Amino acid sequence: MQDALIDRLSQLILQRRDRLDPSRRLLVGIAGIPGSGKSSLAHQVSGRIESLRGPCCVTISMDGWHFPRAVLDTMDNPEEAYKRRGAAFTFDADAFVSFAQRLRQEGMNELFAPSFSHAEKDPVSNDIHINQLHTIVLIEGLYCCLNLEPWRRATECWDLRWFVDTSPSVARERLIRRHIESRICTDRASAARRADTNDLPNGEWILKHIYEPVSYWHIPSWDELPT
Repeated sequence: MQDALIDRLSQLILQRRDRLDPSRRLLVGIAGIPGSGKSSLAHQVSGRIESLRGPCCVTISMDGWHFPRAVLDTMDNPEEAYKRRGAAFTFDADAFVSFAQRLRQEGMNELFAPSFSHAEKDPVSNDIHINQLHTIVLIEGLYCCLNLEPWRRATECWDLRWFVDTSPSVARERLIRRHIESRICTDRASAARRADTNDLPNGEWILKHIYEPVSYWHIPSWDELPT
């Protein structure tokens, strides 16, 4: 079923791409709560598209728009900023909106996007090259489909808007695993505390502010799909 789902979504994108003005890129915004599987979805769909059409698709994570730690250090409450890293106020929303608008307005021009180094715990400027072969761009992240300013202006740049729907309990377990594996936390108790006090509240906030009206996909959790 996972393969069938990826095929369906990939074909949806390709059909939309084929109907689009060839002088600009197709932009797909993929949002979801923390731990929803949006990154996995984006990379699997991108891989399937490239297996069908060649290197025409690139995936960009909005993690590259995290404020650097040097900026968090200058905030009114740096300790809270580090504790809540991943919340909307710890992202450079204006820079993300500007990038989204450039993607929409600049046709097939070459562009560069930041990535995020988990080793350095900071963004890496101009690390992702969007070249003239890339006719499809998948942009995934927590705040890709919000109805609040300034995020709304980015949301309105996307041709397709998807929301990856998963249960909070599944997301929580993934987050606990992720926090331990990435060494953000050293044990299950501290990882669960971080998920419960930061990630899941962020997810509740996102659910209250999804961009509407819009056609978007509710995608089953990978963990819940039968094999």
